[in-house]
Amino acid sequence: MAVTISRYNHTAKKLLNKEVTYTTLKAMLLNATATFTATHTQLTQVTNAGAYEVSGNGWAAGGETFGSVAVTIVDTNDAMLDANDISKTAAGGPIGPAYGCVIYDDTDANDAPLWFVNFDGSREAGEGTDFKIVLNASGLYRTAD
Repeated sequence: MAVTISRYNHTAKKLLNKEVTYTTLKAMLLNATATFTATHTQLTQVTNAGAYEVSGNGWAAGGETFGSVAVTIVDTNDAMLDANDISKTAAGGPIGPAYGCVIYDDTDANDAPLWFVNFDGSREAGEGTDFKIVLNASGLYRTAD
């Protein structure tokens, strides 16, 4: 399965304009009905006012917050936005099935969606196992000179 990550049209502008609060970046799980539309500017557009959200059994409604979000210098002239992976243990039933997630800024008035992650199929964590969002070694966002 090939996981794909798509960036919303406004993401780069928001990052470069310092309009994103890194400490409140969240990953909200989505069902199979959710699709990527690059022009979406509000979380409610992505989630169909919450109808597409997947939560419960250890995964919080509204999504889970990324920890240790930081910008670092890489390869001399480039910068990378990265964070800790998210791992939640399913309790009281499975987490999922989820078919993707949206990464968004929870302090933005519109909960601005920044990235849409398509899992390329159903992902689920059974009782007592972890549901993980593992970031690529290149981070969430990377500039290139």
